[in-house]
Amino acid sequence: MTDNVEINKSLFNEAGRYIIVTAMRNEINTVETTIRSVLSQTEPPKAWIILDDGSTDGSTDIVNNYAIQYPWIISIALPDRGFDLVGKGVADLLNYGFNLIADIDVEFVSKLDADLYLAQDYFEYLLAEMDNNPLLGIISGHPYIMKNGRKVFERHSSYFPSGTARLYRYRFLQEIGPFVSSLGWDTVDILRMRIRGYTTKVSTTLYVHHIRPMGTRQGHFDGMTRDGRNNYITGYYRLFFLLRALYSARYFPFIVRTVCMLYGYARAERLKLPLAVSDEEHLYHINLQRNRLGLRSRDKL
Repeated sequence: MTDNVEINKSLFNEAGRYIIVTAMRNEINTVETTIRSVLSQTEPPKAWIILDDGSTDGSTDIVNNYAIQYPWIISIALPDRGFDLVGKGVADLLNYGFNLIADIDVEFVSKLDADLYLAQDYFEYLLAEMDNNPLLGIISGHPYIMKNGRKVFERHSSYFPSGTARLYRYRFLQEIGPFVSSLGWDTVDILRMRIRGYTTKVSTTLYVHHIRPMGTRQGHFDGMTRDGRNNYITGYYRLFFLLRALYSARYFPFIVRTVCMLYGYARAERLKLPLAVSDEEHLYHINLQRNRLGLRSRDKL
């Protein structure tokens, strides 16, 4: 990471209630759409920190041009590692970005991807939800992709806000500590919130257009296999995972999706990849999924 970066707080939009942090790499086809979406918000942010993780496609220039026009957009270029580091790389960048604002007084922070189109009232809606529920720790809209001219919504449990466009209550986020440096970081933070009695949700009435389908950054097969691996390292209950993998055969590419998920989980288990969850988080996750299946909770692993 780049050392000794200083944030000039005098450039911030003082009226804003939240700060956005975006980790970006080679998003030339989508980043301008996301920037324009943020600029059109009825509740604009206090600041937007865009961490460019070594882009080589010209997307850096787009961000820099907007940063000149809007001083509260802060563009930080990081060295090119030469490849995408999915999961861990995003978590590390977010930790770096939020560390830059650690001493700034702000109510909420957002993790926002650079491949989204947001409704103009996206953040106004999320802020209202936060105001209405003081125990709400994480919320997002419901992402969808466009396929054959129609909206296809990504599948999310009601308590699992999308990692693409989340709003966090900053005090709660600071309480649970930094994001775990691993694939599955966006599951672990939910578990940590809920263990402490805070709530998390995805809004089913607020939509966000995910321009690039979830999990396809390195190809569909990698994304589906990574899904299974992610389920293993975040401590999924085996029966719940199996049923989830079988259920996923309903969606394109059907049985191939199930096979990829099973392979990803089994390979992670065979390699004994370290879990991203603590014992307490693992047990909580198992019981959460057992309860969804109508089974009794366990007292221990």
